[in-house]
Amino acid sequence: MSVPQRDESDGPWSRLPPPRAPIFNAMPPAVLLMALSIVGVSLLGQVWPDFKRWVFNAAVFIAAEPDAVLPRQPLGPVAPLFLHVYIHFGLFHIAMNLAILVATGRAVGERLGYGWIGSAGFLFLFFACAVSGAALETLFHQGPPTTMGGASTAVSGLIAAAGWVRGGWRGMARLALPWIAVNIVIGLIGGAMPIPIGWVAHIGGTIGGMLLTPLVIAVFAEDGV
Repeated sequence: MSVPQRDESDGPWSRLPPPRAPIFNAMPPAVLLMALSIVGVSLLGQVWPDFKRWVFNAAVFIAAEPDAVLPRQPLGPVAPLFLHVYIHFGLFHIAMNLAILVATGRAVGERLGYGWIGSAGFLFLFFACAVSGAALETLFHQGPPTTMGGASTAVSGLIAAAGWVRGGWRGMARLALPWIAVNIVIGLIGGAMPIPIGWVAHIGGTIGGMLLTPLVIAVFAEDGV
């Protein structure tokens, strides 16, 4: 007995959306590189204590006033401005930053392109936002030296960049301004009840993303638009 075949080109089945691709399908190489390198450094530090101590000393960012005496850092005082993105304080800290990196970085990476030029543009934007976050934290820091780490400076910039990709200046404002407001609230609460969150650094990274994203796309986007 023959079985009638369902024609999916017509009727209600034709209106169903296509299946969504897995989140890691066709992930931009630069995003994947950053995510894997952050995880790799963390895992290696768990099994190799000497490596963990060296990375911490070399990469942790120390926010301090200009006349403060700081411990010697193996790679010098400039390296932590970039490398603090590899230092995380606990599983939740790294998981949160990786989630934002994947969610926002994918949109930005796709806009820039999957080749060498687009990947270079993404990495430049990522680390430039990290530096801008660390720089603003240094500029406004008061009190004793404070060690800081985490990719949140860089991914804060990616939040702004993802907004630009999705809707230009208005799209950027819809994502970046609420994130800045959240961090201002954290700062106000921290005045009465200290919270171990670098809210000034987050704002600095976001501002870096807002200022640099249009330029980075203009220079590095592989479609030339």
